[in-house]
Amino acid sequence: MAETSDISKEKLDKRILIIFLIMFTEVLGFSMVAPVIPFLALSLGLNVLQIGLILSIFSLCQFFASPVTGKLSDRYGRRPLLIVSQISTFIGFILLGLANVVWILILARLVDGLLGSNMTVSQAYISDVTEPENRTKVYGYSSAVFGAGLIFGPFIGGILSTISYSTPMFFAAGVCLVSILLVVIFLPESLTVKEEKVRITFNDIFPIDDAKRFFKDSKIRKLLIIFLLYSLGFMLFISTYALFAEMQINVTALEVGFFMAWIGILRVFFQTVLISPLQKTFGENKVLKIGIISMITAFTILIFTTTFLFTFIPLVFIAFGTGICRPVLTSKLANSVEREETGSLLGVNNAFMSIAQIITPIIGGVILYYLNSQILPLISASCFVIIFIIWSFNVSEKDSL
Repeated sequence: MAETSDISKEKLDKRILIIFLIMFTEVLGFSMVAPVIPFLALSLGLNVLQIGLILSIFSLCQFFASPVTGKLSDRYGRRPLLIVSQISTFIGFILLGLANVVWILILARLVDGLLGSNMTVSQAYISDVTEPENRTKVYGYSSAVFGAGLIFGPFIGGILSTISYSTPMFFAAGVCLVSILLVVIFLPESLTVKEEKVRITFNDIFPIDDAKRFFKDSKIRKLLIIFLLYSLGFMLFISTYALFAEMQINVTALEVGFFMAWIGILRVFFQTVLISPLQKTFGENKVLKIGIISMITAFTILIFTTTFLFTFIPLVFIAFGTGICRPVLTSKLANSVEREETGSLLGVNNAFMSIAQIITPIIGGVILYYLNSQILPLISASCFVIIFIIWSFNVSEKDSL
């Protein structure tokens, strides 16, 4: 019996390792093309407003596609949906590499966004093959894998962009092809019992009923509003950061890749080394205030930043602030309800975050097109000032929030 148990454990470990490799290649490919797409769009003659609209296409498609893909994986299995979604991402990268006119660029984002919900299925796979008591630890490891992809992807994409804007797109397609082969050759199906029917409603896409229910609780409502403001402030800047940097600092895709890799490195460092000791020393409420102040400081400095090297300084504060704010806010959300309602509440929060990801590239494009580039970090800073005020006046150190 002991031998059988060891064999099962070995198989489980192998499956999780393969999923981690799949997630790494997915994030690597995505983060590789992220700093290059705005510059590709500029080279096609688009202005910042039009680019903002195009950048929102992927998030809009994912908003509808992710829950649908998750539901379909319940019916047909994780493995087939992983293969389909990865093939979609592969085609999207190929189209990006071929994009010499605007309509191909738009088609590339549509194809990847509508069917390329790899992360949703990967997380469901992890849930299938891990025991409940081990899931938090495994999801923590997956977060580290995600962070590693965010470090190397922008760096590689930036360097390859010096050859041509198509090169990182085709390289990302090659990375995606490796990921597809990993699933086809090595990954077994994890779902033993599949749903006979799949009924998809709009409530699966945006949980309206749960949102109404949670908003009746004043403490949960405040946390959701704070998290939404955080998402708007952070995503408003980061979604159009390449365009902001090109306008205000006059950088290239290579240098934007360096910026994004720098943020990734610092976030991993802060999350693994600093955040836990800070929470034990000061408590979550004070640590969150420190994180909010760090974000306000970063965006304030960025208003006046006009040189390449100096830009690395405010990015330190952004990496530190996001490394603190999001984990603490997520923890407080999860702890504000009973365990059986945690998934529903986080689902509502994720829906709000998805909406923020859709609208912020558009708002950012409007700001950069019609106003001064310095207005962008100013508005982001204002969001975090509002968060600081709400938190300071409504939450005491002894508050259960």
